[in-house]
Amino acid sequence: MNYLATVLNKTWLTPNVFQLSIERPESFTYQIGQALEISLHKDTEFLKAPFTITSIYENDKDLQFTIKVYPEHNGITVALSKLKVNDTILITDAWDSFAYKGEGVFIAAGSGITPFIPILRLLNEKNKIEGHKLIYANRTERDIILKQELETILGNSFYNLLSRDHLSKYTFGRVDYDFLSDTIDSTHQYFYVCGPKPFLESINKALLKLGVNKKLIQSIY
Repeated sequence: MNYLATVLNKTWLTPNVFQLSIERPESFTYQIGQALEISLHKDTEFLKAPFTITSIYENDKDLQFTIKVYPEHNGITVALSKLKVNDTILITDAWDSFAYKGEGVFIAAGSGITPFIPILRLLNEKNKIEGHKLIYANRTERDIILKQELETILGNSFYNLLSRDHLSKYTFGRVDYDFLSDTIDSTHQYFYVCGPKPFLESINKALLKLGVNKKLIQSIY
């Protein structure tokens, strides 16, 4: 089913990431961690793509999305970034994206952090964040989405890796077998992985090499 939704607000979080808030249609329902498809017209094109809902209150009057803009594609993320208050878009019913199964490690690259945002926010609100870790890979410091909020939620359990910026407060490099081996306390927990396909393949391979049961790994790109 499709719903017509009105834009309520748009806030830039980084130079290329913004938070979009839209009015929640009256009959629309969802659960934490679910995604939906957004579509809109751009000139003569009809653009559509899936996005994770990053708000955590199912009964609120708005829905929030954290969206990274890819100007080189000149596609739907660019079109969404140009929306103004009171513009309208189409959304579908929500479906399962990531399902939180229990305590574990979240591993993300770039905009792959978005499915984890509502889960981490809810765990923090329920005072159940202890025992979780977030490993987050980006190119530069300014690419880190919701850096301050995630630092507040996770404290020392928030691990940032940068592949371009050499800064003393961050690890330089990529998430690989050696880094995971040094950072992960136990292989008997859940691992939630999200990012580009090559990133997923590399992380899954490293986790399996570490002895993690594949049933404990949940990944999506």
